[in-house]
Amino acid sequence: MKTARHQSAAALAICLAAAFHIIPAASRPCLAAEARPLAFSAVSPDGRNELRLEVGDGGMSYSVFRRGKTLVEPTEISLTTREHGRMDGRGARPRATTRKVCGTVATPLYKKASVDLSANETRVDFGEWALVLHARDDAVAWRFETKYKGEITVTAEDTYIEFPKGTELCRSVVGGFQTSFEKPAEIGPVAGVPSGHPQIVILPFAATVPGAGVFAVTESNLLDYPGLNFYRREGEPNRLRSWQAGVPRKFDVNRRMTNVKSRHPYLAKTKGTRAFPWRVFVLADSPIGLVESDAVYALAEPSRVADASWVKPGQVAWDWWHGFKITDVPGLKTGCNFETYREYVNFAAANGIAYIIMDEGWAEKLDLDRPRDSVNVPGVIAYAKEKGVGVILWAAWAQLMDREKRLRVFDRYAAMGAKGFKIDFMNRDDQLVERFLEETAADAAERRLVVMFHGVHKPTGLCRTYPNVLNYEGVYGLEQGHSIGGRKVVVSNDVNLVYTRMVAGAMDYTPGAMRNRAFNAPDFVKGRDASACYGTRCHQLALFPLFEAPVQMLCDSPTQYRTAPECTAFLAKVPTVWDETVGVAGEIGKYAVVARRKGGRWWLGAITNWDSREIALPTDFLGGGEWDVEVFEDAPDADVNAEHYVRRTFTVKAGDTLKAKLAPGGGFAASFSCAKPETSAKLNRISCN
Repeated sequence: MKTARHQSAAALAICLAAAFHIIPAASRPCLAAEARPLAFSAVSPDGRNELRLEVGDGGMSYSVFRRGKTLVEPTEISLTTREHGRMDGRGARPRATTRKVCGTVATPLYKKASVDLSANETRVDFGEWALVLHARDDAVAWRFETKYKGEITVTAEDTYIEFPKGTELCRSVVGGFQTSFEKPAEIGPVAGVPSGHPQIVILPFAATVPGAGVFAVTESNLLDYPGLNFYRREGEPNRLRSWQAGVPRKFDVNRRMTNVKSRHPYLAKTKGTRAFPWRVFVLADSPIGLVESDAVYALAEPSRVADASWVKPGQVAWDWWHGFKITDVPGLKTGCNFETYREYVNFAAANGIAYIIMDEGWAEKLDLDRPRDSVNVPGVIAYAKEKGVGVILWAAWAQLMDREKRLRVFDRYAAMGAKGFKIDFMNRDDQLVERFLEETAADAAERRLVVMFHGVHKPTGLCRTYPNVLNYEGVYGLEQGHSIGGRKVVVSNDVNLVYTRMVAGAMDYTPGAMRNRAFNAPDFVKGRDASACYGTRCHQLALFPLFEAPVQMLCDSPTQYRTAPECTAFLAKVPTVWDETVGVAGEIGKYAVVARRKGGRWWLGAITNWDSREIALPTDFLGGGEWDVEVFEDAPDADVNAEHYVRRTFTVKAGDTLKAKLAPGGGFAASFSCAKPETSAKLNRISCN
């Protein structure tokens, strides 16, 4: 792995070309309040994407274009501080400089082996503050930068989006700032977003503009600042307005989480000289192209970890989803105890799984200073080490809020040999939470501990700044309804996650259920039947190559996996980090197909909503040559018995079209390996010749 110094050098391998970048007045529209506004622009290296800023007597506004077509109409923006007032460019005549960003950065813990940083950037300077326009081939983004002395208090940020008429959104709405950011997405016009507070549209969301294209909205480099959310004001059918959480003033702390009772009338107290988060618009010609974007990662601050070679991705055997139910080991009294965890370790070791997670229950009343004697955490860690398996410990964030206690806990369990922590229940995105995420990542990295953030918002690039941050939740995942047989909406929402939440980065979704239920399955008997999910077995298998997660959890019991050895063998082989990611086919709300490569092997996952469909899958991503294929596909009766599947092996030539028949709630999972092993040493980046 490259060190932070090397990464920074790559990221800063830039060609500076200071120049005014002003669009002639004849070629730009005018705002009603302005006679002669100035316009500044950043255009992507491939010339397809443009971010434009207009500045005049009425303030400033931005707009977004792809291939010359409008994706975001001119929309005003501003930032306000208590000390220096409103930054909106009103009546200003700013100076602009441009630069070309060059270079690549190695990304061994990501969906690609490297990320291209190429972009064109225009900095519009207003003196003590500036607005930076950044245009990549896969996105455009802008952010404020300030150069004030001392500390500033941000009282408001007006980041609006004015959509062209007819725009359709795929978005999730939650009820207020105290939230786990887990809601299924809905599809409809902008005017269909519930108006007023506390209805918050969380990021990322996708927008489809008729005749113009598709884009997703998110943010990057969210450090020491509240997360960006939106709401719709009544009477504004095509506009969303920003809404961010104020700094908490009073809150209750219990063993598990904090509940905010009141907030200060400001968003952040922060350094006066700083760069604010990037407001990111991921652009693509088709919805499935959104999955290939690297914008969030590329725009994040480079790694602060000098050597991250100790950070290991991998799969995880997990206990919570199925309630510790291992029922096929004679004499085992299953539960949260040493003997049961030893069996999780045995299962992981037998299947080449990197980790187990010890979820809630190993500590007395969640107190991390009081591990249960019956669990014997040091014993579990020692036994796992003998078997070549790492142990990650679950913790409620209230137990780690105090830094002195956090360091004590991290030191204690790092000394035992624990590999990291899964930290749960932040359930907010205000400035205090963002500070916690950043500081905790740094504290963990110093002790060579990995971190998984659960009960939290979407990723914002912190995994680049601290590569030991391996997962974020903020997703309506398979946890939903597991003990009652699942929720039907999960299946259709899985499709939408590809175009929304996954655009921001890795998802702690926890797939892998082996008890699978058709849409009209018999009633589930809670307490008698094992935990289950709706959708087919192949839907679950397909999620492993489809969904991005450097630490991918297998949610079901070792008992259930041992009843399905073919499926388990397939899942255990799927990598969790990749060299390439390709969006193959898909349509928001209907289906999604993604292919990923690790080394000389390709993997593919395809899922559908509750409609059965036949998909023609192009294999151009293979590059060339002949490939041996292993396929798991829905059986002809999977619409009735969702656990039924067909496994096939055959050979294809790169460029051939595969036909995949997906049952309602179904899936299609495949792996491709070179058909001529003697030529495998000649494998280039994408082909087998």
